[in-house]
Amino acid sequence: MKTNFINSVFASITLLLIASCASMTQAPSTPPSATVRIREWSAAYYAQAEAGKGTLYYHGGRHHFTISGGGVGGSGAQKVSATGKVYNLNRLSDFSGTYHGISRGLTLIEGKMHAKLTNGNGVTMYLAGQTEGLASSLGAQAFEVNLTN
Repeated sequence: MKTNFINSVFASITLLLIASCASMTQAPSTPPSATVRIREWSAAYYAQAEAGKGTLYYHGGRHHFTISGGGVGGSGAQKVSATGKVYNLNRLSDFSGTYHGISRGLTLIEGKMHAKLTNGNGVTMYLAGQTEGLASSLGAQAFEVNLTN
């Protein structure tokens, strides 16, 4: 009984915070340096683990990368298909690294997610995508991104 109450409170708080954080993960209206497409899987129970792969479209080229990491603030499992805009990418080598940021999303069979991630080189990714599964997320994230070609 106590666990059901705690989970209900957590779900209610998550819904309120997702609704109130809409502008935190929106990309600027200025042209991006590059764009990305990402596919990943995540699983969470208050802490998250995520892994996937993606493609960076930069200066007319396609560059594949892997993404792995985790965060706090979520529960459930989901598949994410996201696209995004990349800002402050001055050299291809600046793309790889550890990204930190925030994400929010709610998946009940199908859903949506939004994230803003920045690495130590000042490169920022704004992601938006579709999710499949059963999960909620709102919290801090840390991802390792590595170019593979």
